Amino acid sequence: MSRDHTEEREHLLPDDLSALVQLTESTNDSLWMFTPDWQTLVFVNSAYEDIFGQSVQTLEADPTAFLDVVSPDDREKVLKGMERLSDGEPVDIEFRVDSGGDQKRWVWVQGQPIYDGSGEMEYIAGYTRNITARKEYQRQLEQHKEELERSNESLREFAYIASHDLQEPLRMVSSYVDLLDQEYGEQLDDEAEEYMEYAVDGARRMKRMINSLLEYSRVHTEADEFVETDVNEVFEATRRDLELLIDEHGAKVSVDDLPTILADRNQIGQVFQNLVKNAIEHASEEGTPEIEVTSSERDDAHVFAVSDNGPGIPDSQQDDIFKIFKRGPDTSSADNTGIGLAITQRIVHRHGGEIWVESEPDAGATFKFTVPKASERSKQGDDRS
Repeated sequence: MSRDHTEEREHLLPDDLSALVQLTESTNDSLWMFTPDWQTLVFVNSAYEDIFGQSVQTLEADPTAFLDVVSPDDREKVLKGMERLSDGEPVDIEFRVDSGGDQKRWVWVQGQPIYDGSGEMEYIAGYTRNITARKEYQRQLEQHKEELERSNESLREFAYIASHDLQEPLRMVSSYVDLLDQEYGEQLDDEAEEYMEYAVDGARRMKRMINSLLEYSRVHTEADEFVETDVNEVFEATRRDLELLIDEHGAKVSVDDLPTILADRNQIGQVFQNLVKNAIEHASEEGTPEIEVTSSERDDAHVFAVSDNGPGIPDSQQDDIFKIFKRGPDTSSADNTGIGLAITQRIVHRHGGEIWVESEPDAGATFKFTVPKASERSKQGDDRS
C-alpha cells in the first residue's frame, strides 16, 4: 500500500479508541495484549469470558489467571509458549481449557511481539479462538476413518472366506452330483435328471454370486493408485476384451475421442466393460445392438455416457438397478448375477463421481458417470485405500 493510501486510512480512524474497542466486541475471538513480562494486562475483549469461563476482572487482577483453567496436561506447553513470546518469538499453539462442569473446550492461540519505534519489544498481543467444534469434527473424521479401516479389514477377511471356505462346500456339491450322475445316471428317470440339473445349476449360480461379491469387495481392498489415464487407450483395451461378446451379438460400438483423467486405470476399464456388456446383454432381440460412448466436460468433472438402442429402463426400476443382485427382467445372459452395475457404482463413488441412468420406454438407455478433474480431486481428497 502506498504512503498516500496509508495516510488517508489513518485520517479516517477515530481520534479515540472507543470505536476500535467496539470493533473488538464484534468478534467471537478473544483479542488480548500484555506487557512482555506478563505482569500487566493492557487489553482484552469480553469474548475472553466465554472462552475461558473467567471474568475480565479476574484477569485484570492476575494477568496469568488464565493458566488456572488450562488443562493440566497442556499447561507446560502453554508456559513454554509464553516464554517464547516474551523472548520475541511468534507462537501458534492449541490447548484445552477446563473451567469446570461441562465447560471443556479446545482453543487455538496465535500471538506475536509488538515493537516500538526504537525496536524495543513493547507488548505481546494476539487472539484466542474457540476451536472445540473443529476438534470434534476432526475427532469424528478420525473415528470415521478408523471405522472405514475396520470395515476394509472385514472386507478383506470376507474376501478370504469367499475365495476359500465358501467355495469348498460348492465344490463338494458339484462333485457328489457328478458322482451320482456317473454311478446311477442310467437308473434315473427324466424327473430325477431334471432335479440333478437344478442342483448343478444352483451350485454354479451360487459360485458366480460368491465370485461377484468377492469382486465387489475388492473395489477398495485391492485398488490401485490414481494416475494419469488416457481413456481412449483404456476403452480400446475394453473393446478387445469384449470382442467375442460383440461379435456374438453383432453389436456396433462407436466411441468419440475421450479425455485423459486422473483415475485407477484398471477400475475405469472395468466401468466401461460393465456398462458396454450390460448394454449388449439388455439389447432388444430385434435389430442390431448399437452402443455409443461419448464424453463431455463440466467445470469440475468429466462426464462419460454409454448409450444403447435397447428397450429402455422403466422409471420404477431406475433406482434399483445399482443394487446388488438386481437383474433386469429381460437379461439374456444366464451368467449375469446382477452385481455388475453395483460394482460400477462402487468404483465411480471411489473416484469421487456419481453415476445415473437416463431412459424412456422403447428409446434405449444412457448411463452417465462423472470423474472429478484433477484440480477438483485435491479439494475433496482421494480415496485410494
